[in-house]
Amino acid sequence: MKFPKTSTHYFLLSLLLLVSQQLSAGTIYRFIDDNGIITMSKSLPPYAAQTGYDILDDKSLRLIKHVDPALTPEQIAEKQHQLAQQKEAERLAAEQAKQQQEQRRQQAIADQTLLARFQTDQDLLAAKDTDIAYRQTELDKAVQHLKDNGLKLQNMQQEAAEQELSGKPVSVNMNKRLAATQQEISNDKQDIKRLKLEIEQLTKQYEHDLERLRQLLANKPN
Repeated sequence: MKFPKTSTHYFLLSLLLLVSQQLSAGTIYRFIDDNGIITMSKSLPPYAAQTGYDILDDKSLRLIKHVDPALTPEQIAEKQHQLAQQKEAERLAAEQAKQQQEQRRQQAIADQTLLARFQTDQDLLAAKDTDIAYRQTELDKAVQHLKDNGLKLQNMQQEAAEQELSGKPVSVNMNKRLAATQQEISNDKQDIKRLKLEIEQLTKQYEHDLERLRQLLANKPN
């Protein structure tokens, strides 16, 4: 009894033929032998596995796969070194991106504070004048105090010298007064240095804030 041929029947026959061809298909290896000659063989010598080879279809000689040469220990070490460098570069890039994000966040907070504190640039300039004037007054006081202590020290040193010239030892009380005045002079110098630095830093900070405030006000929607 014969069955009618259908499209399914032809499909199954084609599939069986394709599988049969694949099962019967073989491979051939193409490599360079010890004499530097391109060689094709059904078997792969051990040295060819290290130097690299091609896998071909044994009927059409079509390239199926290319196998690169095995890496030397030096090449492996170099590749590992490159991978390590790449990972470090990626880590640094991620860290830099994180820092930039944090800087943007801090800048946004500073901008909000600046806008909340000053409505106009004139408000900022007035605050600057007040802060600088206060520290300048303190600085002037420290400078005058230093001068006064300097004269005080000179007088006490002259008095101590006169005691020594008269054959009397410098009294314990005088030595204490001399040491205390010298300490006050040292404190005055530190205060003057600190106040000058504060005035310099405040001036720079207000100049920076003024420039930033003007930018924010210019970009602020009406």
